[in-house]
Amino acid sequence: MKCWEGLEEAHEDYETNVLVIDPRNWKPTVIHDDVEWNFWEAGSGGKKTLFNLCYALAIHSVALGRNMPVPDILIIDSPTKNISEDENPELVQSLYAEIYGLARGYIGYPLQFLLIDSDLVAPSAELPGFSEHRMAGEPDAPSLIPYYTGP
Repeated sequence: MKCWEGLEEAHEDYETNVLVIDPRNWKPTVIHDDVEWNFWEAGSGGKKTLFNLCYALAIHSVALGRNMPVPDILIIDSPTKNISEDENPELVQSLYAEIYGLARGYIGYPLQFLLIDSDLVAPSAELPGFSEHRMAGEPDAPSLIPYYTGP
């Protein structure tokens, strides 16, 4: 999956990276030459979020592709919380392209994605079943922080 592109800003040749999943504990590790890193070495909260999200997407993709049991809902909460679309629009677009690509590949399966984020990144092509619900600032959905007015 292309998700790893956003995590690997230290190494320009991310295509030489290897992802290893320990079969005993399912912990993923990225290996680049003689350097290894996992969730705990991912750095910022934004990179950790990407690491977890890419891992979840990979597990869903492999399980669905092999007709294995997988939860029929994937809740993705604030994937771009620490990654500004203003600062890194390519990364945000790439992330959502991966999410929508997985959803598009399994149309007709009992699979639902619930994406909760501060900004909407709409699918670039029609995605059957896609719907959006904006709630911030709505009278019937007051903010959890009463004095906050924003996206």
